[in-house]
Amino acid sequence: MRAARQTLRLCAFAALAAWLTVAAAFAYDAAVTGQAERAAASFRTDLRRIETELQLPTVRDEQLSEKRILLEDIRGNALSQAGTLAGPIDEVAQQIAQLGAPPGEGQSEAETIASQRKTLDEAQNRLLATKAQLELVAVEAEQMAGRAASIQRSRFFSRIFEAGRSILNPLLWRDTGLGAALFVQRVGALLGNWWNETARAGNAWWLLFAPGCLAAFAAFYSLIGRRLRHWLEPGMRVNRTPDEFDRIWRVFRGALSTFILLAVVLIVPVFVSLAMGGYLTPRIALLVSAPLEIFIAVGVFYVLVRRAAAPGRPAWRIVDLDDRGAARFTLLATLTAFVSIAAERIAAIADALYLPVAYTIGQSAVVAVVLLLLQSLILLSLRNQPGLPDKAPPKRVYFAWASSFVPLIWLAMAAAALALLFGYVALGSFIAQQIFDTSVLIAILFLLHHLSDSAVKASFDPNSRFGRLLRRATGLGERAIERLSLLFRTVVDLLLIMAGLPLLFLQWTVTWVDFRALVNKAFFGFKVGDVTVSLWSVLLVVVVLLAGIVFTNLVVRWLDRRILAETRIDKGVQDSVRKGASYAGYILAIGFAFGAAGLDFSNLAFVAGALGVGIGFGLQSIVNNFVSGLILLAERPVRVGDWVVLPAGEGMIKRI
Repeated sequence: MRAARQTLRLCAFAALAAWLTVAAAFAYDAAVTGQAERAAASFRTDLRRIETELQLPTVRDEQLSEKRILLEDIRGNALSQAGTLAGPIDEVAQQIAQLGAPPGEGQSEAETIASQRKTLDEAQNRLLATKAQLELVAVEAEQMAGRAASIQRSRFFSRIFEAGRSILNPLLWRDTGLGAALFVQRVGALLGNWWNETARAGNAWWLLFAPGCLAAFAAFYSLIGRRLRHWLEPGMRVNRTPDEFDRIWRVFRGALSTFILLAVVLIVPVFVSLAMGGYLTPRIALLVSAPLEIFIAVGVFYVLVRRAAAPGRPAWRIVDLDDRGAARFTLLATLTAFVSIAAERIAAIADALYLPVAYTIGQSAVVAVVLLLLQSLILLSLRNQPGLPDKAPPKRVYFAWASSFVPLIWLAMAAAALALLFGYVALGSFIAQQIFDTSVLIAILFLLHHLSDSAVKASFDPNSRFGRLLRRATGLGERAIERLSLLFRTVVDLLLIMAGLPLLFLQWTVTWVDFRALVNKAFFGFKVGDVTVSLWSVLLVVVVLLAGIVFTNLVVRWLDRRILAETRIDKGVQDSVRKGASYAGYILAIGFAFGAAGLDFSNLAFVAGALGVGIGFGLQSIVNNFVSGLILLAERPVRVGDWVVLPAGEGMIKRI
């Protein structure tokens, strides 16, 4: 009796523990489900509001971009919330499976089990319904974001291809002149009103702070300027031929130091002077920042181009030009940069002053014509280089490949000119501006590529200071150093591609919102048939595959050293065991990798059939050789260490 009572107590305790476990799981699931349901309701409310706003004809492009960003956030958050429900759904499914199959017709089960099954079924249905709602919200958000992007694209192309007055029409230039006069008038009125409002309350002594800083810097630079130049450019003091790294690094170092110098000397003192004196207002900040930004950007570009062309210093030149061509190229490229940058800042001021559209169109036409003329002069000056030697220059020229793109540039410029002649001012201005911006971006990216290459070559040179330090610190040999340098250059090139391609696409109507949408799709996954491909699944496949390969190699090494080395079996048999274990481990690693990514191998029948056809036609000899190697390992007609004699020669088998 005592044993029976103890048994009953144990059963009751186990039932109570099971009930408490199920109850705790239900409480957890209910909390997670409630949070997900509230999130789905909030997302759907936001979607209805955004859909209503997208239907308004007065929605602006900036608002469309904001809506697209918000929709991408909703999509990502909805998918994240749906992902949090995967664990509870699996837990409930496991609990239902533990209860066993439901009773059939005419059968019954205990009331406690039936109640648990009903509760679990309701929890599972609620979780699945909530997950489906969140996934539907993500789909609707993606579709709505595509609709907003379509509206943006249609508006952009409608503006670009909107026909108006030709540049040959005198009315265009009359409206441009009237708009320019109105621009000057409103700027003057703005300055007058600003001074009248701030002169009484402002402290005029602070207005002397900026010129005082500029005078102090000029005096300081006159004292140490020569010493500073000698310290920054030690290679220019000696009469030697610069290497690849010296020439390219001099270009970027000059541009970077010029930017820092001008920003510290001009921007900081001017804005500190206006802010501390009480003269800084939003509109005056726009008027003051525009000329400062133009001066700094053009100054940096001038230093960049001048050091690349190096007029009078052919040994430091990185473009294939003679001395006169280098001077002309520096001047024309700087003028082009000035027109491009100044036009953008003046257009921003014109928008802030609410100037008529006719002035904006006329300004775009003027800028496009000037840019096309300057770019034509640049191409003509690059073509005419009588001072270059007939033979190839001894130094490396980095932009020889650009000559193949010159006909394409002429074609784009001709298209822009025709657009201006037929009244498509926006299209012509867009093409002219993008030719300049794209050329500058590509040139900078290629210079960065060559700078990384030259830096690696100089650093890994065994005769250089860094090369000797690297060898002493790591103990690596020459071959390892070469591989390390190759890896570094490859990583830098990949980073430049990953950064350069989005920037190039941005030059041609693609926005950051589009790239964000692509990143979100890669992160959360997209479907290819019934298979969902995501960044995490790809990384998981790679990690599991690499872990499987490493584990297989460790097992094979342990098998070789611990077991096979202690046996007296033939070396050919040992080699067969090692190979068999390696192939089995690799196959298991591939299977585990794709299984961890959620790939259903039952859907691979068609792929396997297609692969069999491909092997039968294209890879027959390779597969025959591989299978023959497996047969040699299994049957061992020849073994490692055997001496074989063939018609083509004879030798010892070292590896099968």
